[in-house]
Amino acid sequence: GTGLHPLRGQNNVQGASDAGLIPIVYPDYQKCDDAAVREKFERAWGRPLDPAPGLTVVEIMHGALKKAIRGMYIMGENPFISDPNSNKVREALSALDFLVVQDIFLTETAEFADVILPASSFFEKTGTYTNTDRRVQIGRPALALPGDARHDWEITCELGRRMGAPGFEFERIEDVFAEFAGLTRNYNGLTYEHLGRTGKLWPCPDPETSDGTIVLFGEQFPSGRGKFVPAEFAPAAELPSPDYPMVLTTGRLLEHWHTGTMTRRSKALGTIEHEPHVDMHPEDMAIMGLGDDDWVEVASRRGSITLKVRGSRSPGRGAVFIPFCWREAAANVLTIDELDPYGKIPEFKFCAVRVTPAADAAGAAQ
Repeated sequence: GTGLHPLRGQNNVQGASDAGLIPIVYPDYQKCDDAAVREKFERAWGRPLDPAPGLTVVEIMHGALKKAIRGMYIMGENPFISDPNSNKVREALSALDFLVVQDIFLTETAEFADVILPASSFFEKTGTYTNTDRRVQIGRPALALPGDARHDWEITCELGRRMGAPGFEFERIEDVFAEFAGLTRNYNGLTYEHLGRTGKLWPCPDPETSDGTIVLFGEQFPSGRGKFVPAEFAPAAELPSPDYPMVLTTGRLLEHWHTGTMTRRSKALGTIEHEPHVDMHPEDMAIMGLGDDDWVEVASRRGSITLKVRGSRSPGRGAVFIPFCWREAAANVLTIDELDPYGKIPEFKFCAVRVTPAADAAGAAQ
């Protein structure tokens, strides 16, 4: 037999998920609507906890528009560029009473902030990273903190102490990890001393002598055999129409990661990919009388952007692809913020658009 080994989006998606950065669970995937689990964390943290699940990123923006959410503290994210329907995100961020952004650069989202806190990059801090194979490793700093920058955990603890909240008395990053590991089953028993230079695989019942569990669920799942759940096909929220006959899908570039907060500051990467573009099938381009590097307008029901077109057979006929890293031609101006009802993931990969030759190349360049 075999198992699944998904390729996650970033190097620590697994670790962030393990730590509880999902709105329906506490650390180690312990459900927040489980009374026994909630009581355990209430005892550990010394305060009552809300039994209701939290909100996903897009749901938070919707809440801000309704004034149900009046303040945000955003750490290491750039939702003004990365979230769908950018014009709605602008309205949501502008509607907040108070916004704190903690990041290593002045991002597009930070321009909305009332307070900006200077954070540290992965080159400058200590912490653990967990890979998809469940290996927990220590990241160690290669550079000193610049200027007024501080470690993320130090900023959080200092704010907690200044606000008079208990539970923020940590003196070392090792102490933070120890509390986390002690409240989980899969990380329980692991310490920084155990992780060493090569790390350990969770779960690791005997970290003194073992590297950890190489194959998880080698014999059976905790509930027995695998569970097969029937799924019904659900069409996209927005389909092509005579006015918007093409399908837009968005994604990343090899050279520019996500919103380009770091990679667009690299001269080497910027030399390779330096301007916005839309990929279109050559046969569609021929029908429209377009050549490579011609200016086009791409419009959806939510907005429009102007950028150059490139011929590519990667998107099929009737589809176009735009990377979402470009602020000056932000793909998410076009995307729809409808959510999958189960995963709560927006439809970044499917919305209806119209592509037309730009009327004025000089105006397009502006």
